[in-house]
Amino acid sequence: AITGAVVITACSFSACTPFGGSASRYNNADEQYNAADNESFNAFTDSLFRELASSDSLSLHALLENPCEYGIDDYDITLGRIDIDNIDDTSDITDYITKLNAFDKASLSKSQQITYDLLNKYLYTTLNYSDLYLLNTDLTPTIGIQIQLPLLFSEYTFMEKKDVEEYIQLLSDVDGYFNNLLEFEALRSVRGYTLSDDLLDEVISSCKSIADSAGDAEGMFIGTFNSRVDDLIFLTDDEKNVYKKQNEDAVINHVIPGYNALITTLASFKGTNQYSGGICNYPDGARYFEGLLESCLGWSKSIDEYNDLLDSYIRSYSIVMQKLLRKDPSLNSQFGTFSFGIDKPDQIIEDLKKKITDDYPALNDVNYNINYVSEALNDYASPAMYFMPQIDNLDINSIYINSAGTDSSDLYPTLAHEGYPGHLYQTNYFLSTNPSPLRTFLHCDGYDEGWGTYAQLYSYNFTEFKNVDEKTQAQLRQLYRDNDLLSLSLSSLSDLYVNYKNYDENALADYLKTYGIDKSATKQLYQYVIENPATYLSYSIGYYELNKLEKEMAASLGKSFKISDFHEA
Repeated sequence: AITGAVVITACSFSACTPFGGSASRYNNADEQYNAADNESFNAFTDSLFRELASSDSLSLHALLENPCEYGIDDYDITLGRIDIDNIDDTSDITDYITKLNAFDKASLSKSQQITYDLLNKYLYTTLNYSDLYLLNTDLTPTIGIQIQLPLLFSEYTFMEKKDVEEYIQLLSDVDGYFNNLLEFEALRSVRGYTLSDDLLDEVISSCKSIADSAGDAEGMFIGTFNSRVDDLIFLTDDEKNVYKKQNEDAVINHVIPGYNALITTLASFKGTNQYSGGICNYPDGARYFEGLLESCLGWSKSIDEYNDLLDSYIRSYSIVMQKLLRKDPSLNSQFGTFSFGIDKPDQIIEDLKKKITDDYPALNDVNYNINYVSEALNDYASPAMYFMPQIDNLDINSIYINSAGTDSSDLYPTLAHEGYPGHLYQTNYFLSTNPSPLRTFLHCDGYDEGWGTYAQLYSYNFTEFKNVDEKTQAQLRQLYRDNDLLSLSLSSLSDLYVNYKNYDENALADYLKTYGIDKSATKQLYQYVIENPATYLSYSIGYYELNKLEKEMAASLGKSFKISDFHEA
């Protein structure tokens, strides 16, 4: 399974998409600019940032504690809406492309040129695949908005009274927001694009679990809110009681009815799906898959190129592992004897912080919280997630662990992926470079998750195997890394085969059995890649590109190469 995910703000010009945390920080909105910057370009990107940031209030609060300091002082308290009547209108995208193209790239500073390239790629990719919007849904079994929403509300910061009041207003908009999503799902249903019945059942099951627990006095909507409000020193006891009552009313009258509406309406869509299997079976589904890859990887490579790349890595890892095991068959019996020596999350994070200091550039201390996913979400949420901080309040970084999806033996590499030197480190180091605020929207999943995978594999440097010499330790660590990468590569190629080359479950099983993967594991993988097309490739291809860059830098610098220099670059 994929180890972890970054929860970020996703934005779209023509439709509302899942919202989440964000990344970056500036003590003052003007401090990130330098003398070499083109001021007109800064004004343009800042204007676009304000428009995107204020599209819904949950995203806005995830981005900014004080929006007014960024020129955002007039916004509606809403979770956002899909403009159903104008859903295929792309005039806003073409307008921004025209404005962007009006700038001479040579007149921009180096940092601005990076922003220019990223925005240009984002706009054109969005425009080129904008006609395929009905193939996208925010309601999916594992990473759907119905699962993200309770976690996002749990992460909503209360720094002043206004935050508490806006939080309650947003809770009161949950039913309206879900009803709008269901209007969009109705359009998909008419075209036969609804999720298959088994996937709909999973989404409905997650909604039932949340709806059944939402009203619990100790649950994630009421109990968590009450305990957080009790800790707010800027509220009187009377104010706390009033807000607790308002929150409970919002949960009972808006959150639970919203989830019940999802349950009822999605159930009514069962039987309307006309296209089984991978996304390529849908009209223009293969092109949609190409668009997903182009968007998440930032490349315009062909599917055949990705196929060949994954094939080459699978052969490479298989050969290396076979050679190691033939040379020393005892490695096989020692393979499961490793230990990281620590199993408590906070101790793991602190251990990683210390152990990466020689190989990674220094970073000031970062505050973070480690939380566990609510029991109601255990069967549905990802194994782990990192929630990014607000731009103007870096003190709140959160990592969520799903105890049902993460074994204790996986905890150390999982927290390397999510924490140090993974997403938490990656994010906060990036912020220290003072990028344009717009960069908080221009994420590349391949880079983010490629780095997380790189960090996860790096953590195997710290494994210890019982009663073996240092040479054998090194061989076993290599086996673990190559085994993880072989598994990730096979999963990624399976994703491509199912969603682009139309492999059914039997064809996939025939392919995977040559690598010793049984039908039970194949069934789980087949189901996952149908639910989340192209997701695996952001992890694998992203990692491979980083690894390629490392090798190129090492070859170029020779004996003067230092891994810390590569990480800094």
